[in-house]
Amino acid sequence: MSFQKWFLAAMALCVTASVSLADPMRTIFTKENKFPEAMGWEVSVGGGASSYEGDDNSKLDTAFGAAGARFGVTDRLALSTEVPMAYYSSTDDNEFGLGDISFGGEFLFFEDIFEYAWIIPHADLILPTGNEDKGLGNGKTQAEFGLSIGTTVNDVIHFAVDASYTANGSIDEDGDYDKLVSGSLSIVWDLDARASVLGEVRLRDDTLEEDTSYGTLGHLGMAYRVNENVSLMIYGGGASDLAIDYYGMGRLVYQF
Repeated sequence: MSFQKWFLAAMALCVTASVSLADPMRTIFTKENKFPEAMGWEVSVGGGASSYEGDDNSKLDTAFGAAGARFGVTDRLALSTEVPMAYYSSTDDNEFGLGDISFGGEFLFFEDIFEYAWIIPHADLILPTGNEDKGLGNGKTQAEFGLSIGTTVNDVIHFAVDASYTANGSIDEDGDYDKLVSGSLSIVWDLDARASVLGEVRLRDDTLEEDTSYGTLGHLGMAYRVNENVSLMIYGGGASDLAIDYYGMGRLVYQF
Protein backbone atom coordinates (compact mmCIF):
# COMPACT_ATOMS: atom_id res chain seq x y z
CA MET A 1 0.00 0.00 0.00
CA SER A 2 1.50 3.36 -1.05
CA PHE A 3 1.64 6.33 1.30
CA GLN A 4 0.10 8.34 -1.52
CA LYS A 5 -3.13 6.37 -1.40
CA TRP A 6 -3.24 6.61 2.39
CA PHE A 7 -2.80 10.35 2.23
CA LEU A 8 -5.42 10.80 -0.50
CA ALA A 9 -7.97 9.06 1.68
CA ALA A 10 -7.23 11.49 4.50
CA MET A 11 -7.30 14.51 2.22
CA ALA A 12 -10.81 13.55 1.09
CA LEU A 13 -11.95 14.72 4.54
CA CYS A 14 -10.95 18.33 3.97
CA VAL A 15 -13.94 20.64 4.09
CA THR A 16 -15.06 23.40 1.78
CA ALA A 17 -16.71 26.57 3.02
CA SER A 18 -20.47 26.32 3.04
CA VAL A 19 -22.69 28.72 4.98
CA SER A 20 -25.29 31.42 4.37
CA LEU A 21 -26.41 34.51 6.26
CA ALA A 22 -29.70 32.76 6.97
CA ASP A 23 -28.08 29.65 8.47
CA PRO A 24 -24.76 27.81 8.07
CA MET A 25 -24.46 24.54 6.14
CA ARG A 26 -23.36 22.16 8.85
CA THR A 27 -22.89 18.88 7.01
CA ILE A 28 -19.77 17.59 5.24
CA PHE A 29 -20.81 14.47 3.33
CA THR A 30 -24.18 15.80 2.11
CA LYS A 31 -25.53 19.21 1.10
CA GLU A 32 -28.10 21.25 3.03
CA ASN A 33 -30.40 23.81 1.41
CA LYS A 34 -28.34 26.67 2.84
CA PHE A 35 -27.00 29.08 0.21
CA PRO A 36 -25.38 32.52 0.38
CA GLU A 37 -27.53 35.47 -0.52
CA ALA A 38 -27.29 36.65 -4.12
CA MET A 39 -23.91 38.39 -4.56
CA GLY A 40 -22.99 37.42 -1.00
CA TRP A 41 -19.64 36.03 0.14
CA GLU A 42 -18.43 33.64 2.80
CA VAL A 43 -14.86 32.74 3.71
CA SER A 44 -13.61 29.97 5.94
CA VAL A 45 -10.62 28.24 7.46
CA GLY A 46 -10.78 24.58 8.39
CA GLY A 47 -8.56 21.72 9.28
CA GLY A 48 -8.06 18.54 11.20
CA ALA A 49 -5.99 15.44 11.69
CA SER A 50 -6.21 11.69 11.17
CA SER A 51 -4.24 8.64 12.23
CA TYR A 52 -3.80 5.14 10.81
CA GLU A 53 -1.88 2.04 11.83
CA GLY A 54 -1.55 -0.75 9.29
CA ASP A 55 -1.51 -4.49 9.88
CA ASP A 56 2.27 -4.44 9.38
CA ASN A 57 2.64 -1.88 12.23
CA SER A 58 3.28 0.92 9.76
CA LYS A 59 1.84 4.27 10.83
CA LEU A 60 0.51 7.35 9.09
CA ASP A 61 -0.44 10.59 10.85
CA THR A 62 -1.78 13.53 8.86
CA ALA A 63 -2.73 17.12 9.56
CA PHE A 64 -4.61 19.06 6.95
CA GLY A 65 -6.16 22.49 6.54
CA ALA A 66 -7.87 24.60 3.92
CA ALA A 67 -8.80 28.20 3.19
CA GLY A 68 -12.03 28.50 1.22
CA ALA A 69 -14.45 30.99 -0.27
CA ARG A 70 -18.03 30.69 -1.49
CA PHE A 71 -19.96 33.19 -3.63
CA GLY A 72 -23.69 33.37 -4.23
CA VAL A 73 -24.29 34.06 -7.91
CA THR A 74 -28.02 33.93 -7.09
CA ASP A 75 -29.84 32.73 -3.99
CA ARG A 76 -29.95 29.26 -5.61
CA LEU A 77 -26.50 29.02 -7.25
CA ALA A 78 -23.19 29.12 -5.37
CA LEU A 79 -19.61 28.84 -6.62
CA SER A 80 -16.75 27.86 -4.33
CA THR A 81 -13.00 27.31 -4.20
CA GLU A 82 -10.67 25.69 -1.70
CA VAL A 83 -6.88 25.83 -1.26
CA PRO A 84 -5.63 22.96 0.96
CA MET A 85 -2.33 22.52 2.78
CA ALA A 86 -1.27 19.25 4.35
CA TYR A 87 1.36 17.51 6.43
CA TYR A 88 1.86 13.80 6.84
CA SER A 89 4.27 11.71 8.87
CA SER A 90 4.68 8.04 8.02
CA THR A 91 6.93 5.25 9.20
CA ASP A 92 9.46 6.14 6.48
CA ASP A 93 8.86 9.75 5.50
CA ASN A 94 7.16 13.08 6.18
CA GLU A 95 6.11 15.90 3.88
CA PHE A 96 4.39 19.29 3.99
CA GLY A 97 3.00 21.36 1.15
CA LEU A 98 0.17 22.51 -1.08
CA GLY A 99 -2.58 20.03 -1.89
CA ASP A 100 -4.96 19.87 -4.87
CA ILE A 101 -6.93 23.11 -5.35
CA SER A 102 -10.64 22.68 -6.13
CA PHE A 103 -13.40 24.73 -7.75
CA GLY A 104 -17.04 23.79 -7.31
CA GLY A 105 -20.67 24.70 -7.74
CA GLU A 106 -24.01 23.85 -6.12
CA PHE A 107 -27.51 24.49 -7.49
CA LEU A 108 -30.75 24.42 -5.52
CA PHE A 109 -32.75 22.66 -8.22
CA PHE A 110 -35.86 22.17 -6.06
CA GLU A 111 -37.11 23.38 -2.69
CA ASP A 112 -40.74 23.10 -1.60
CA ILE A 113 -42.71 26.09 -0.35
CA PHE A 114 -41.96 25.31 3.30
CA GLU A 115 -38.23 24.63 2.64
CA TYR A 116 -38.76 21.10 4.00
CA ALA A 117 -37.56 19.15 0.97
CA TRP A 118 -34.75 19.93 -1.44
CA ILE A 119 -32.71 18.58 -4.34
CA ILE A 120 -29.17 19.88 -4.90
CA PRO A 121 -26.93 18.74 -7.78
CA HIS A 122 -23.29 19.68 -7.22
CA ALA A 123 -19.96 19.38 -9.04
CA ASP A 124 -16.27 19.96 -8.31
CA LEU A 125 -13.17 20.25 -10.49
CA ILE A 126 -10.01 19.28 -8.58
CA LEU A 127 -6.71 20.34 -10.13
CA PRO A 128 -3.43 18.38 -9.64
CA THR A 129 -1.59 21.24 -7.91
CA GLY A 130 -0.20 19.05 -5.12
CA ASN A 131 3.14 17.31 -5.63
CA GLU A 132 2.27 13.74 -6.61
CA ASP A 133 5.81 12.45 -6.02
CA LYS A 134 5.64 13.65 -2.40
CA GLY A 135 2.16 12.20 -1.88
CA LEU A 136 0.58 15.66 -1.58
CA GLY A 137 -1.72 15.35 -4.58
CA ASN A 138 -3.59 12.96 -6.80
CA GLY A 139 -1.46 13.67 -9.86
CA LYS A 140 -4.37 13.93 -12.25
CA THR A 141 -7.37 16.25 -12.72
CA GLN A 142 -10.48 14.93 -10.96
CA ALA A 143 -14.12 15.70 -11.70
CA GLU A 144 -16.75 14.99 -9.06
CA PHE A 145 -20.51 14.97 -9.64
CA GLY A 146 -23.13 14.42 -6.96
CA LEU A 147 -26.77 14.77 -5.99
CA SER A 148 -28.09 15.50 -2.49
CA ILE A 149 -31.75 15.04 -1.53
CA GLY A 150 -33.05 16.10 1.87
CA THR A 151 -36.07 16.94 3.99
CA THR A 152 -37.03 18.28 7.43
CA VAL A 153 -39.21 16.59 10.07
CA ASN A 154 -40.92 18.38 12.98
CA ASP A 155 -39.14 21.62 12.03
CA VAL A 156 -35.89 20.67 13.80
CA ILE A 157 -34.64 17.33 12.40
CA HIS A 158 -33.01 17.41 8.97
CA PHE A 159 -32.21 14.31 6.87
CA ALA A 160 -30.18 14.17 3.66
CA VAL A 161 -28.72 11.52 1.38
CA ASP A 162 -26.05 11.99 -1.29
CA ALA A 163 -24.68 9.93 -4.17
CA SER A 164 -21.38 11.05 -5.74
CA TYR A 165 -19.10 9.91 -8.57
CA THR A 166 -15.49 11.08 -8.96
CA ALA A 167 -13.47 10.47 -12.12
CA ASN A 168 -9.82 9.67 -11.26
CA GLY A 169 -10.81 9.82 -7.58
CA SER A 170 -9.01 6.63 -6.56
CA ILE A 171 -5.66 4.94 -7.17
CA ASP A 172 -5.47 1.15 -7.03
CA GLU A 173 -2.65 -1.09 -5.78
CA ASP A 174 -0.96 -0.95 -9.19
CA GLY A 175 -0.95 2.85 -9.24
CA ASP A 176 -3.66 3.05 -11.91
CA TYR A 177 -6.36 5.72 -11.72
CA ASP A 178 -9.93 4.59 -11.10
CA LYS A 179 -13.34 6.10 -10.39
CA LEU A 180 -14.60 6.65 -6.85
CA VAL A 181 -18.26 6.07 -5.97
CA SER A 182 -19.68 7.07 -2.60
CA GLY A 183 -23.03 7.27 -0.81
CA SER A 184 -23.75 9.32 2.33
CA LEU A 185 -26.42 9.95 4.97
CA SER A 186 -26.65 12.87 7.41
CA ILE A 187 -28.97 13.74 10.31
CA VAL A 188 -28.97 17.21 11.92
CA TRP A 189 -30.94 18.11 15.06
CA ASP A 190 -31.47 21.79 15.90
CA LEU A 191 -31.25 22.23 19.68
CA ASP A 192 -32.16 25.91 19.40
CA ALA A 193 -31.71 28.78 16.97
CA ARG A 194 -27.90 28.69 17.38
CA ALA A 195 -26.82 25.18 18.35
CA SER A 196 -27.11 21.91 16.42
CA VAL A 197 -25.76 18.38 16.74
CA LEU A 198 -25.32 15.99 13.83
CA GLY A 199 -24.19 12.59 12.67
CA GLU A 200 -22.98 11.48 9.24
CA VAL A 201 -21.85 8.27 7.56
CA ARG A 202 -20.29 7.69 4.14
CA LEU A 203 -19.61 4.53 2.15
CA ARG A 204 -16.71 4.59 -0.37
CA ASP A 205 -15.73 1.90 -2.87
CA ASP A 206 -11.96 2.48 -2.53
CA THR A 207 -11.66 0.08 0.37
CA LEU A 208 -8.27 -1.34 1.36
CA GLU A 209 -9.60 -4.88 1.71
CA GLU A 210 -10.00 -6.95 -1.45
CA ASP A 211 -12.91 -8.95 0.00
CA THR A 212 -14.82 -5.83 1.14
CA SER A 213 -16.92 -3.81 -1.28
CA TYR A 214 -17.07 -0.55 0.66
CA GLY A 215 -15.13 1.31 3.31
CA THR A 216 -17.01 3.37 5.89
CA LEU A 217 -16.45 6.81 7.40
CA GLY A 218 -18.59 8.19 10.22
CA HIS A 219 -18.54 11.10 12.64
CA LEU A 220 -20.53 13.08 15.18
CA GLY A 221 -20.39 16.85 15.29
CA MET A 222 -21.80 20.09 16.59
CA ALA A 223 -22.38 23.49 15.03
CA TYR A 224 -22.78 26.82 16.82
CA ARG A 225 -23.77 30.20 15.42
CA VAL A 226 -21.60 32.67 17.37
CA ASN A 227 -23.27 35.74 15.87
CA GLU A 228 -24.81 36.88 12.59
CA ASN A 229 -21.52 36.53 10.72
CA VAL A 230 -19.49 33.83 12.47
CA SER A 231 -20.17 30.08 12.80
CA LEU A 232 -18.08 27.30 14.30
CA MET A 233 -18.27 23.54 13.56
CA ILE A 234 -16.42 20.62 15.21
CA TYR A 235 -16.43 16.95 14.13
CA GLY A 236 -14.87 13.71 15.34
CA GLY A 237 -15.14 10.15 14.07
CA GLY A 238 -13.52 7.04 12.67
CA ALA A 239 -13.36 4.73 9.68
CA SER A 240 -13.36 1.07 8.73
CA ASP A 241 -11.57 -0.63 5.81
CA LEU A 242 -9.99 2.69 4.78
CA ALA A 243 -6.56 4.18 5.47
CA ILE A 244 -7.91 6.04 8.52
CA ASP A 245 -8.60 4.83 12.04
CA TYR A 246 -9.68 8.09 13.70
CA TYR A 247 -10.08 11.69 12.57
CA GLY A 248 -11.12 15.09 13.87
CA MET A 249 -11.99 18.30 12.05
CA GLY A 250 -13.13 21.86 12.63
CA ARG A 251 -13.97 24.96 10.64
CA LEU A 252 -14.63 28.62 11.28
CA VAL A 253 -16.75 30.54 8.80
CA TYR A 254 -17.26 34.28 8.32
CA GLN A 255 -20.10 35.42 6.05
CA PHE A 256 -20.79 38.83 4.59
